[in-house]
Amino acid sequence: MIRVKHAVSRQAPWAAFGAVMLIANVSCGKAPEAVAEANLAPAIEIAEKPSISGKVTLKGADSTALRKVVDVSGNPFCSGHGEIIDPAWKVGPDGALADAVITVRGSQRASNAIGSPLIDQTNCEFVPHAVAIQPGQAVRFHNSDLTFHNIRVARHQSGTSGKGENIDNFGQPSRGDENVKTFNTPGLYRLECDVHRWMSAWVVVHEGVHAAVSAADGRFGINRALDDGEYVIEAWHPQFPQRLSQTVTVRDGKATADFTFDFAQAIQL
Repeated sequence: MIRVKHAVSRQAPWAAFGAVMLIANVSCGKAPEAVAEANLAPAIEIAEKPSISGKVTLKGADSTALRKVVDVSGNPFCSGHGEIIDPAWKVGPDGALADAVITVRGSQRASNAIGSPLIDQTNCEFVPHAVAIQPGQAVRFHNSDLTFHNIRVARHQSGTSGKGENIDNFGQPSRGDENVKTFNTPGLYRLECDVHRWMSAWVVVHEGVHAAVSAADGRFGINRALDDGEYVIEAWHPQFPQRLSQTVTVRDGKATADFTFDFAQAIQL
């Protein structure tokens, strides 16, 4: 097992994007993948069993002040669904922070990992805003909207600052279009729609299967078994340049770990 002991935007003009996105849909608009695919580590069977749980919170900011309505620049389709809220910050009244990715350092790949997570484009938003997978696992990208979308995939070193390194681009001109991409290399991958520039999401490829994403109430649960022992647990959120980390002791297969991000340390864009 994996014991580690001691240790807001505007829409681009449609006229300019029509021809470009049609080409992207045919050729996928791929940029050469500069990061070589990693050799996948051996996978073992790891039981589906709750092991580490906790809550992620944000301090130093008012949740209402972080709520921003996206300027859709009069796009009739996107504005027809009501207000679109900038997904960068999802913070509850008690400071509960969503979309933080919690990982266990030294995690192994699971041979019994189930399925491919879905990231949908619906009502001119990516849903969900963050997913966590292991190397060799795929993500399904779907368009549920009656409008043209695309998914640009860029690899990042930290959070939202910088443009990242483009590695793929899928054009999805029609409702029901779907692409599947396998991620072999651990890292942070930002998703963007060039047609609707406010749309973004994240795929976090952890080294192994022990990962979870905090929900709207800030809570998370890693649902893969861990042997008793000490583990380094890390929390990452796209609005912060650094991860938080702590060491926890798993006893009888379970442990808790809470994390608090400080808004003063956030990436200020």
